[in-house]
Amino acid sequence: MPLGNIFLSPRFLIALAVYILLIAVSLPLLDRVHARLENSVLQWKWDNIAIPLAQAAILMAFILMAYPVIYGIEQAPAISALLSEDDLRINHLINLIFIVSLLFPLIPVLGNWHELVLPFQGIAASMMIFSWLASGLGVSQYSFWPGWEVVSGCLALGVVAHWFGVQVSQLIGHKLDNIFNVLDSGELFARGLILLFQSPVILIFSTSLGKQLSVT
Repeated sequence: MPLGNIFLSPRFLIALAVYILLIAVSLPLLDRVHARLENSVLQWKWDNIAIPLAQAAILMAFILMAYPVIYGIEQAPAISALLSEDDLRINHLINLIFIVSLLFPLIPVLGNWHELVLPFQGIAASMMIFSWLASGLGVSQYSFWPGWEVVSGCLALGVVAHWFGVQVSQLIGHKLDNIFNVLDSGELFARGLILLFQSPVILIFSTSLGKQLSVT
C-alpha cells in the first residue's frame, strides 16, 4: 500500500486524530501536576518516569490504532488477537517503549541526540508488533533491518521533525506569551508538536518492515 493511501485511510486518520487529542489533553495535565509538586525529588520522578510512561502510552495507542495499515497492509489478524496470544504482551510493549527512553542516552554517538528518543521508541514498538504480526500470518523468515536507506532517512527525518516542531512551537508560544502575558508557553507546544511531527518516522519504518509480508 503506497504511503499516500495509508495517510488517507480511515483507520490511519482516526488513529492520528486520537493521537492528537491525547497529546492535547494529557500534556497540559502532566505539566499542571508537575507545577503542583513542591518536592524537587517528586518533580524529578514525575519528569523522568511518569511523563515518559505517559508518552509511551500515547505512542503505543497510536501504533495499535493504526494497525495494520501502518505496515502497508489491509488484511491481517486483529490486534486484539495478537495481544491475546500472551497476557503479558501489552505489558512487554509498554515496558519496551519506556526502557528505550532510559537506555537511549547510553548509545554511543546517537545517545547525545535526544530528539531521536521518540522515533526509537516508536520503531522499537513497531518491531515488536511486527514480530507478532509475522507470526500470526505464518511468516517465519523476516528481518528487522529495512536497509541503510530507510534507517538513514528515518534518522534524518527524526532530527528535522524535531527541529521543525521546536521552531513552530516557539513561534506560537511567543505570540501566546504576548497575548496572555505568560511565559514559556512554547515549551508545552514543543513536546506536543514533536510527538506529532515525528510520527511519520514510525510510519516509514513500519511500512518498510511490512514489505516482507506476503499479503496485500
